[in-house]
Amino acid sequence: MKVIIIGAHGEARQLINRISTGWSVSVIDMDQEKLRNFNPNRQIEKYQGDGTSTLVLKKAGIENASAIVTLTNDDEVNIEALKIAKQNAIFRLSSIVNDQNNLQQYKDLDVEVVDPDILIGRRLEHILEPRRVVSQAFAGGRAEAIELEINSDSPARGKKLKDIGSDFFIVGALLRKGNVVIPHGDTELETGDLVTIVLQSGAFANVINLFSGSESRFPLEFGKNVAVYLNNDDELKNLSEAEYFIRNTKADKLEILTSGDIFADKKEEQAETYKAIMKDQDFELYDVQKSLLKEIEANKETFSIGTVLIPFDEKEVTKSKIKTYINFSNKNKIPFLFSRSTFPYKKIGILVSSDFSDNSPVNVAFDLASSLSAEIVGLNIKQPKFLQSETSNKSGLYSERIQDLALSNEVQCEIINAEGNEAKVFTSFTDKIDLSIISQTSQSNWQGKKIAEFVLQNSKSSVLYIPS
Repeated sequence: MKVIIIGAHGEARQLINRISTGWSVSVIDMDQEKLRNFNPNRQIEKYQGDGTSTLVLKKAGIENASAIVTLTNDDEVNIEALKIAKQNAIFRLSSIVNDQNNLQQYKDLDVEVVDPDILIGRRLEHILEPRRVVSQAFAGGRAEAIELEINSDSPARGKKLKDIGSDFFIVGALLRKGNVVIPHGDTELETGDLVTIVLQSGAFANVINLFSGSESRFPLEFGKNVAVYLNNDDELKNLSEAEYFIRNTKADKLEILTSGDIFADKKEEQAETYKAIMKDQDFELYDVQKSLLKEIEANKETFSIGTVLIPFDEKEVTKSKIKTYINFSNKNKIPFLFSRSTFPYKKIGILVSSDFSDNSPVNVAFDLASSLSAEIVGLNIKQPKFLQSETSNKSGLYSERIQDLALSNEVQCEIINAEGNEAKVFTSFTDKIDLSIISQTSQSNWQGKKIAEFVLQNSKSSVLYIPS
């Protein structure tokens, strides 16, 4: 994600040094000498010019930016730049405010403002009355106290404090279901715990990664193995995608389901042929006696399937079959991967929605993106204005939340805004991504199914359907 900072000041340098590596940074300033000497501890792009110039902002990448920060000492300049950002549908707007008389103008633009006078006052108050002030920074700035929530994918979830202890931080307290807990070594961290941590300032990044970072789990929440169904030798190409998928997830082994021997040349045993194809990949071979879905349902506990890979053939995978697969997936809580052999997955596409549950497409996408070093592309598709509801008006907030997940997971993320029919617009974009991840949407069951069915049938990329 890109952030444009207007004003090459000390505040900008400190901000750049602290924010996640998920941000690419452009800095604009009128003073060429100041820009030349502006060197934070990471690579940035510098642009000399007027921060209120549309041309300069375009050079700095405003068309692809996710955030704008204005730090000049002139409120008129800041406000004008923020207006241009607003016109470009940028939701993350922040600025320092130089004159309180201009505060309302910032508020009218929904800008998050920082008042330098208040920050300085808080720091001086901390010096004068250190016991009365609750502040994040203390010990002369050499230590911090922070609060973090333990998420479902946090590396610290389920672990005892004595197992993750360090000389660089301590956990002072945690809030669990409304109750304050003073932890000890055997305290085990749970999802939803609000943890107060005291740390050395230099350990900030490590503590963030440990407590609020992400740990790949997919598809273990559903099952430990990946199954691929092969109906003929033309589908062997899909075996490569199944192998790639299992190698890059937490799955244990590959279950190959076939209807008898699919090889025309029977010079050797079928199992030996698969061993030669997949080399060192661990797999089990099963002969499907019934229909595929009946076989899976009958052997659900034995297979422990976390994902079923279905080679997509337009002649074989009809609309009625897709409906059957969706219903089976939802009923049995097994994801289905419709393989079009568009791996490796460098770009993963999702729909921006209100669903951020543990096994939502959003969280599964970030799980996979973290382990694959892939980029997330979120499509924020709005209905035409006359059809927009209160929920659709909140799409900007959902986009911001996805961007927050990208930063905490250190995953590159691009949000693309569009308008029109959700299913058709998303499908038209699938030729630009390698894996689409969808589910039954938060709309009515009927309409949500229709969107999923359309994308599964018409996508240009492989599609991972997550059961709802």
